[in-house]
Amino acid sequence: MTAGTYELCDHLADPTPALLERLRGLQLARNQVLLAAVQRRVPGHDAAFQELGRLQRDEPRLMAELLLLPQVGCWAVDALWRLDRGEEPDLAYLAAFAAGAAMRAGRRPPPFPGPLVPGMGTVTESGLVPIPVLDVAEGPARLSVRLDAIDPYLAGYGRRGGADPVWWQRELSRAWRVLCERHHAAAQTVAGVFTTLVPLDGGGRGRPFSATSGWAYGAIALSPPPDPLAFAESLVHEVWHLLLGAVEDTTSLVDPGDDRRWYAPWRSDPRPLGALVQGCFANFAITAFWRTECGVPSPREPGRAETEFAHRRAITFEALSRAASSGGLTTAGSRLVDGLLRRLAPWLREPLPAAAERRADELRAAHRARWLAAHPGHRV
Repeated sequence: MTAGTYELCDHLADPTPALLERLRGLQLARNQVLLAAVQRRVPGHDAAFQELGRLQRDEPRLMAELLLLPQVGCWAVDALWRLDRGEEPDLAYLAAFAAGAAMRAGRRPPPFPGPLVPGMGTVTESGLVPIPVLDVAEGPARLSVRLDAIDPYLAGYGRRGGADPVWWQRELSRAWRVLCERHHAAAQTVAGVFTTLVPLDGGGRGRPFSATSGWAYGAIALSPPPDPLAFAESLVHEVWHLLLGAVEDTTSLVDPGDDRRWYAPWRSDPRPLGALVQGCFANFAITAFWRTECGVPSPREPGRAETEFAHRRAITFEALSRAASSGGLTTAGSRLVDGLLRRLAPWLREPLPAAAERRADELRAAHRARWLAAHPGHRV
């Protein structure tokens, strides 16, 4: 493992702008490699690749932006999967992407093979109907994200929900205010990573459902959050998943031959060790979020932040300790997990109201009991 990888593992919990830029560069290089792998396997269908190559030469900044669209990685992986199965990849989508890139560069695009222009919108008789963009500019950073409910390669997160840009703009602005007022470093990280919001159907859940994909850097799928705090927490949660996913593209955190399944005190299913480490990293960020919120008066929900902090610090420490003693971490994984444990240990000693500690213990015990009942023969 190189010194650069050590740096990623040591500083990922509090990433600097330079580290975020490095991760973006790694994701760009990965998508370029994926596209090249597809091109090598589809001879005779290279018009779109040739157009992208010309744009890469003449408009490198624009192409860097477009090749980092989260759906690019998803499409390329799907294409390679189809090719492995002897099926035809979706080359019409690639042609639409290349045509949209030419249009963005001010060139006359080739004929569009369909109405969808990936990352841009849909073509109608009246012209391009753009994807809504949500812009919030308050505090230490500006956040600008696409509200993409139409791209088929961003459909793997679950059933799509409403994409009302007015509603999402208002609620994102409220969540962003929370981050900018009290979580400055997290706000800057979210702004440096989050580029695309995929709206999901909430299904009547009290807590929002959120998800990310390791192939779709920058995209967060989210059902409507009930309040700004839940929205802000979800953004932190999923962005930290994206951060660690980007590092996992460069180095293994766990022994690839380790097929054991583990108890994660935030999940209903047994998890592979790599997924447990992913959850630990995201939950560390959530713990830090609620630790800061403990100092904020909450007349509507007194004790919410204290209970959340008490609960998150306990389950995150439990899971990190389990991962650390698993014997299945690589040097990079051990460095990451040990660093998180050192950061978390002093937080366990911070005093909290007895009611918050009691409720956190109840939540932890109830989850463990449900999990053991659902998975007889497993241990925690």
